[in-house]
Amino acid sequence: MVRAGREGEREADALEQSLVIAGWPEVGDLSEVATRRELHAVVRAAYPNRSRTVVANWTGQLWRLIQVMAVDDFVVLPLKTVPDHVAIGRIAGGYRYRRDAAADRRHVRPVVWVQRALPRPAIGQDLLYSLGSLLTICQLRRNGAARRIAALAETGADPGPTVEEMSSNEWVTPDGFIARAVAAEDGLELTIRELLRQWNAGRRTSSAVAVIQRDLNENGLTTVPPFTEGWIDSSIRVFKSGAETDDSTDETAVEELIDDEDGARVESDEPVDDELVPDKPFALRFGNLLRTDTAVVSVRPTDSTALARTLMLRYNYSQLAVIDDDGTFKGAISWESIAKAQMAHPAVPTVDQAKQSVPDAAHDELVLPRIDEISGRGFIFIRSRDGKAIAGIITAADLTNRFGEIARPFTMIEECERRLHRRVKSKIAADIIEAATNKRHKDADSLTFGAYVHVLKDEKEFRLLDWPLDHAQFVQQVKDVAEIRNKMMHFSPDPVPNEWGAIDGLLAMLHAVDPLP
Repeated sequence: MVRAGREGEREADALEQSLVIAGWPEVGDLSEVATRRELHAVVRAAYPNRSRTVVANWTGQLWRLIQVMAVDDFVVLPLKTVPDHVAIGRIAGGYRYRRDAAADRRHVRPVVWVQRALPRPAIGQDLLYSLGSLLTICQLRRNGAARRIAALAETGADPGPTVEEMSSNEWVTPDGFIARAVAAEDGLELTIRELLRQWNAGRRTSSAVAVIQRDLNENGLTTVPPFTEGWIDSSIRVFKSGAETDDSTDETAVEELIDDEDGARVESDEPVDDELVPDKPFALRFGNLLRTDTAVVSVRPTDSTALARTLMLRYNYSQLAVIDDDGTFKGAISWESIAKAQMAHPAVPTVDQAKQSVPDAAHDELVLPRIDEISGRGFIFIRSRDGKAIAGIITAADLTNRFGEIARPFTMIEECERRLHRRVKSKIAADIIEAATNKRHKDADSLTFGAYVHVLKDEKEFRLLDWPLDHAQFVQQVKDVAEIRNKMMHFSPDPVPNEWGAIDGLLAMLHAVDPLP
């Protein structure tokens, strides 16, 4: 898809001159550009004051124009001057730069227009949602878009997606939500958990994150702060980030906000384009553990130790951050540090006399390399995203609870599997197991968790277990837990969703009918 200006100002030229026309008036001839990195340098030089996010996005769009589009590819032009219509054509030649054209009409590709004003009602709603992207140039990939656009060009009718073309991923693109985000001038505010739910995801697994990032990028959207960082109930805002360029070379307020969240970066760290931004390793980071609904309780160096003791008793804390009037982190005061100070000086009136140097960690820093340090010290303070302030504290108890959350469902499923195996092995013959699993499993010892569903799907086999339970309910519970087990194999920094209570339900059934350890 290639747009022809915010208000369709390039549409007449595009249709009359058989061209697709991109904007970016500050960018010169791209005929000699051979790599994305070269293109990024050109765009950055043309727009030195625009944000790194926008420059990366524009680099990706222009790369599609000059390199990704191939001769005979179909292209869709949403029409502004003829409302509720689109034009469809075929690319007829390579990239050209027209030096004598108006500044916003120099980057072009020749095209043969096949449908010059096709009514939007002829197009399936899912494809219309894709055409709602904010980007000037984007590739339509979902649900057999290329085949369907070819059919629209030839017949004027959308055949719709085939079963094979429909997304096989469990994460379904929320077209309605994306449309609202595209239309929201000030962005949409929600929590990370609420954003995930739009895609029917409960946790930030690598597959869910990849799909969400793809859908946001393809529609010119981003989140501030990044939804991949921070506690799952932290608030974020979905903003437009890839809208069509205008004549301005200055950074917008939204771009400035995005860059502030990204923090200071050197030029070599800047992404080359929107599709080549290197992903951080998907791992547990301190920011993922930090609950934003808990304020940092602190004292100043000049405060009395009596105040520090009172606050620690009030909140049941073992330590407090020490932060001066300028917001500079000076260390911590704790019951231990007060006791040590009093051993040297019986009178310790101020916090400054009892404070101690303590470790701190960056918001985006990995947790695992510092576990021993936290275990020995008992806590670590976490800095804010920009590194300028203390955002919170993670204690050894917090880590124990977090890793307990991670380990608990694994141990519960292991117990479910152990109890199922014990009963099935003692009650169901190997030949029945082999037949029920189409010879994939020869006996109970080789069964995987999901295979129990196949073994017990017929009530006749289920009754061999001699358990006074409803067959349909029990097998459904086993099936639900098997699906949860598969999801748990994908790492996520987030707690187990409440919906995973199916594990508790199955284990309760098994404890009732098989009380042995």
